[in-house]
Amino acid sequence: MADELGPAVTALQRKLDEQLQAVADTKRTINMLMKMSGKEALYPEDSGERSGAVRADQFYGRGLATAAAEYLAMRGQACQPDDIYRALVAGGFDFDLLGWQKEEQYRVRSLAMSLAKNTGTAGKFHRLKNGSFGLRSSYDPDFLRKAAEPAGKGKKKKSKSAKGNKVTKAPETVKANVADIAEKRQATADPAKVGKPKTSAKTPSRPEADQTAQKEVASTM
Repeated sequence: MADELGPAVTALQRKLDEQLQAVADTKRTINMLMKMSGKEALYPEDSGERSGAVRADQFYGRGLATAAAEYLAMRGQACQPDDIYRALVAGGFDFDLLGWQKEEQYRVRSLAMSLAKNTGTAGKFHRLKNGSFGLRSSYDPDFLRKAAEPAGKGKKKKSKSAKGNKVTKAPETVKANVADIAEKRQATADPAKVGKPKTSAKTPSRPEADQTAQKEVASTM
């Protein structure tokens, strides 16, 4: 149904554009007569252009980018691809020469793709997040540069995890840890010996000690 009504909609849009152009011409004529009589103009000089009205042959024989840029300059704002397409058709732009499919929906899609290729720092257009296109010269260069930066750029990187960082311990803590480890190893090796004092192999027996003491006494007499 939408494809069947497409030609009728296009014809009505062309008629509307012609009527808007006629209104703009009438306003300019009134302003001219007012000025000839020494009075101020009743309507702004750009009212017809800012309304988006185009001449029937305004874009005839023009390049696609040139025609689209001229229309956006007339509107003074960003427009959706379908709005730009209808305006170019009303202005006599010949899309058949581009070799695009004849259905309007495909031509609008191809127009959007063509305009998107003409964006960036060297392009004429800028694509907004809502899908509309505006003239790049209409926007602040610094803002466009920031908008083109990848998301998250400029943020500080997160610090690495604590894994691998050296931790300096106090000497007393190190000694205590070593002692604990040694005691645990000893208990594992022979639990029965834990807590018992070690006996030196060089400690003399009881009789030998008594004999040594008697000799020391005798030598003093």
